[in-house]
Amino acid sequence: MIVLTATCQNGLISLHESLPMELEGKQVRIVVEEISTATNVDRRAFMRLPIEERRFILAQQAEAMVNHYEQDLTWRDWLSFDVENNES
Repeated sequence: MIVLTATCQNGLISLHESLPMELEGKQVRIVVEEISTATNVDRRAFMRLPIEERRFILAQQAEAMVNHYEQDLTWRDWLSFDVENNES
């Protein structure tokens, strides 16, 4: 099973990555599943999911955070730990 992420907007589905070459010329089944944006996570239930589904969920969460880390650069200040002022 290959899991690809996509966004649906105005009735069109846009893949976030290209289809793998091994699918070229083959018929494929496309399953559309809405991804929950719930913030409360049952960690034990998550760990009971099949590995493919866990990877899919984690990929979705990573994709959702891309814009945050690319657009809002204030998180970089935290990484520096104010090193400039503490150098000996």
